[in-house]
Amino acid sequence: MPVLTKEWFGGQVVRNQTALFRTARSILKNDQDAEDAVQEAILSAYASLDSLREPERFKPWILRILTNKCYDLCRKNRPVVDLSDVEEVIPASGTDCTERLSLWQAVEQLPDDLRTPITLFYYEDLNIRQISLVLDLTQAAVKTRLHRGRERLKLLLGEEGTTDGSV
Repeated sequence: MPVLTKEWFGGQVVRNQTALFRTARSILKNDQDAEDAVQEAILSAYASLDSLREPERFKPWILRILTNKCYDLCRKNRPVVDLSDVEEVIPASGTDCTERLSLWQAVEQLPDDLRTPITLFYYEDLNIRQISLVLDLTQAAVKTRLHRGRERLKLLLGEEGTTDGSV
């Protein structure tokens, strides 16, 4: 079992920096907010390093802290719109169906509850159990969200006919 030193912690953060940023970006959809959330999560994780019981599970542990920070930021920054201000807004016309999206652009189009599990599963290689711990969901809920996310991605990418389940 590794000794949980400042150096060990720093090495783990560096090793997982891409996963941290990508996860935060998938939730917050903004680079600067994602960077802020990652910094806050790192500070919080270091402050509570003694709560990490299994050092080999550092990545899911810090991703859980990060997702909580991201959702805190979302709640804090939730826009408030007066309905009288938008009464006369005409809805935008539909998207050009011939326009193809890249996979990541399509993932970014998913609602938060689908985008985060898809990102953690396909981009960060977490398994169902780890995702359920990070997002504080049951494993069944994670599987459901992954399935719904895949289906939505097929629609976004114009691949309704594929049935192989791959993304």
